[in-house]
Amino acid sequence: MRKKYAGYAELNAGELEGRDYDIRVLLGSHRTLVALAPHGGAIEAGTSELVEELHRSCHFSAYDFHAKKRTGNRRLHIRSTCFDEPRALSLAAEALFTVTLHGYRGEERKTYIGGLDTSTADLIGAELAASGFSVDFEPPSAIEGKYKGNICNKNRRKQGVQLEISSAQRRAFFANEDLSSANRGNRLSSFYEYAGAIGRALRRAETTVCVTEMQMSE
Repeated sequence: MRKKYAGYAELNAGELEGRDYDIRVLLGSHRTLVALAPHGGAIEAGTSELVEELHRSCHFSAYDFHAKKRTGNRRLHIRSTCFDEPRALSLAAEALFTVTLHGYRGEERKTYIGGLDTSTADLIGAELAASGFSVDFEPPSAIEGKYKGNICNKNRRKQGVQLEISSAQRRAFFANEDLSSANRGNRLSSFYEYAGAIGRALRRAETTVCVTEMQMSE
């Protein structure tokens, strides 16, 4: 397998949008809240479906880089610290809160929570835990989301949240624990509970910031 692409311009020169991947931008009524799946489709399966659900049920704006090659989709993985696709950057730059959804290989049902927005990360972690999901605030350094150039941190506040969801947890969102593209429409209650927990946390975070800004302006 060839080396992964260093950035979007290089990927776009080597792959064909519409054939090898799609990019979906879904504008919601809550445009200050943005969920992104920079490694969606067949790269980190299940993440596209989660950002789509956050758009549908919570009215967030959403971004999905959706890989769909027959084979070799992993090579379409652009590192989060180098993810510079223009539509993703534009959507994130307008937002107050961003959450990126990723997948990692792991056989324990767990979500690592990282990023520079630690207060919102705490809210998301609390909501997920209250819904029965296992969370960990100490991700490995490679997936901690602390670099300021990470796409999760490129909103108006220069801080966001990165969720890394294990393979086992993502499988548990779908019938028969099957992550194939043909089965990802068969979503279990845990899928909706997970998305709902993220939605509640981000709406609480937005309310807190708005109240603080109003108090400061008085």
